[in-house]
Amino acid sequence: MSFKHKKKFGQNFLTDQNDVLNRIMEVSDVKEDEHIIEIGPGEGALTALLLEKAKNVTCIEIDTDLEKILTKKYASNPKFNLIMQDVLTVDLKNVLSKGRVVANIPYYITSPIINKIIENRDIISEMFIMVQKEVAERVCSKSGKERSVLTLAVEYYGEAEYLFTIPKAFFTPPPKVDSAFMSIKFYNDRRYEDRISESLFFKYVKAAFSNKRKNIINNLTTLGYSKDFIREKLEKLGISETERAENLTIEQFIDLAEIFEEE
Repeated sequence: MSFKHKKKFGQNFLTDQNDVLNRIMEVSDVKEDEHIIEIGPGEGALTALLLEKAKNVTCIEIDTDLEKILTKKYASNPKFNLIMQDVLTVDLKNVLSKGRVVANIPYYITSPIINKIIENRDIISEMFIMVQKEVAERVCSKSGKERSVLTLAVEYYGEAEYLFTIPKAFFTPPPKVDSAFMSIKFYNDRRYEDRISESLFFKYVKAAFSNKRKNIINNLTTLGYSKDFIREKLEKLGISETERAENLTIEQFIDLAEIFEEE
């Protein structure tokens, strides 16, 4: 059955590159007692390997044309469960009680998918996902201009790791950019969530990043503070007023939020 790839679903399927698929399985280390969620299984190249290892595999797919292909291949396997729905509207808590995500996700909704999984971190302990290389670099960046609100959003809840690069030639149709496989493992100890509330933390992170071209003192004025007030607080923290948000660590952001809220 020949399948026509759809641009609207951002479909770039990994062709039969066994070394890449085996590497995915190796780094994600799927155990035989666990439930795996695969988002956007495509024609099921990775699904086959996940089914060999895991206790259960739930595939979430939006494209109805792929339903026949996936059903024909795997419906007879009792471990296989297919949900034909947009992953952004699926109630994941109805799908599984505890598990992990291992997937080559649709690139055009990377951030919403990451955010959706973060929201379900009480039932999803880790995600191993394939994304555009530049997105993985941004999420996993420890310092410098790649860092963004998304980087800090991930750091607040867990630890991101850049695992390996996949050249664009390994896909059909070939995308314009290379891909990367990365992981996000959520903290069990809620180390940052217990120190500062989500709303307070993101209030300062979003303000600090509100204009990438401006330094931190200018961006923080968007919260209604005077430059003198901001300057005084930054001085206490040992942060230069010409510093940019991308160079601050998560610890510095927490200290910054706390010192600004003292008044």
